[in-house]
Amino acid sequence: MDLHIWLTYVLACAILTMTPGPSILLGVVHSLNYGTKNTIFTALGDISANFIQMLLVAIGLGAIISTSELAFQVIKWFGVITLLYMGIKMIKSKPKKIENDGRIIVNVSRKKLYIKGFLVAAGNPKAIVFFTAFFPQFIDLNQSLFLQMSIMCPTMALMDFFFVMFYAFNANKFLNKFEKNIANINKMGGGALIGASGFLALSSKNS
Repeated sequence: MDLHIWLTYVLACAILTMTPGPSILLGVVHSLNYGTKNTIFTALGDISANFIQMLLVAIGLGAIISTSELAFQVIKWFGVITLLYMGIKMIKSKPKKIENDGRIIVNVSRKKLYIKGFLVAAGNPKAIVFFTAFFPQFIDLNQSLFLQMSIMCPTMALMDFFFVMFYAFNANKFLNKFEKNIANINKMGGGALIGASGFLALSSKNS
């Protein structure tokens, strides 16, 4: 995987993973209730589920993309429509409220936090749809798909973990202004998805 493509991918991952979703909101709630240190296990559960989803997508893409130009075009335009739809929906979405009574429970099962983080991420079928639409933008069919995915999947997982913990670490600071912050970030993330859909629409199988 070329360095400039990877750097572009990292930037795209950063913009997309910083957009608060179910896992980040769960991380914030767990941080407020159980402390930042314990929330690490929530984040680990989240990326474990996402890693499995990414591997499933990688295997599927490898089997489909290599078959024909038609298959590539179907996936491509599926990705364009999906990213465009998710971008518009994200911009229009309203932030959810987070309730907290100020009490932190230190003595909590870390295994339960891990499982909750895993189930929230695994229970989101949109993730597989998103990965299927997102990954092809950065795949070079002239290079090994396995090697490219072995770089892309851990990169996405690490960025996801970082932002779950970033929000968890700053949960108390963000709490009072969280709704406003989420609205602004949603607009930026939605704009990035719409831009990505345009980029994908202009791409070709050999680019």
